[in-house]
Amino acid sequence: TGEAFAAGLAPDCAITVHTQADTSSPDPLFNPLKTGVCQLDNANVTDAILSRAGGSIADFTGHRQTAFRELERVLNFPQSNLCLKREKQDESCSLTQALPSELKVSADNVSLTGAVSLASMLTEIFLLQQAQGMPEPGWGRITDSHQWNTLLSLHNAQFYLLQRTPEVARSRATPLLDLIMAALTPHPPQKQAYGVTLPTSVLFIAGHDTNLANLGGALELNWTLPGQPDNTPPGGELVFERWRRLSDNSQWIQVSLVFQTLQQMRDKTPLSLNTPPGEVKLTLAGCEERNAQGMCSLAGFTQIVNEARIPACSL
Repeated sequence: TGEAFAAGLAPDCAITVHTQADTSSPDPLFNPLKTGVCQLDNANVTDAILSRAGGSIADFTGHRQTAFRELERVLNFPQSNLCLKREKQDESCSLTQALPSELKVSADNVSLTGAVSLASMLTEIFLLQQAQGMPEPGWGRITDSHQWNTLLSLHNAQFYLLQRTPEVARSRATPLLDLIMAALTPHPPQKQAYGVTLPTSVLFIAGHDTNLANLGGALELNWTLPGQPDNTPPGGELVFERWRRLSDNSQWIQVSLVFQTLQQMRDKTPLSLNTPPGEVKLTLAGCEERNAQGMCSLAGFTQIVNEARIPACSL
């Protein structure tokens, strides 16, 4: 991804792409839990996720039955062997009944089994079919934006629990938060992770949709994206900018989410100043000092990051 971005941004500049030496193993910058840098507190994380779910995973799925019904329609689930058999026995049939969801928490991961996990995966597949220009995403059964929003709410819901819960997000996001702070804070040039020299004018970090959600959860950044039902879409960028006010040389941080709409993806719309990607300016909820443009002072942003990061998870 980094090489493709560099080639598209500056094709004749031979920009160096920095990675860890062993590209076949998990990268602690993007997941310090999987690489054993730090661990989750099982009981604390379980309590936090269940509280966020409304008390239990059953409560969580129960509040999303409208979305599950829509997914069942697209899957033609009522005509499945399971449901036809239950119908003969005068029994109700639903995905959440057939596949009860269970939360699993370990030292290095959180996951959901059952209908919630399946729904998140399937709805993202449908979105990728649409984005790739396939003729009939979801067997031609998804035809309007309301259906897309309803279906992808299940994918967003899983991320809301597993990736944005602060007790998970703060641990997973800490190495990225440290790198972002090093990039935004004025200081003499220093070598950082994997040979990157900071500060620099632009630092492009090629991560995952989970990293976007982790950073959002750690910094209490919330967003919805007009024209894009996936809150962490392919190619989505969480952008941190440092601005300087000329009148007093004060430093300010602007955070935004830049994304392609689903229609832009499907149409392969060339992005330009005339046909730009979508952009949503984000608000740092915990910032105590803002300017007229809604930016957070560098000092305020630094405080938010320091309170969010988990020192044990730093590299």
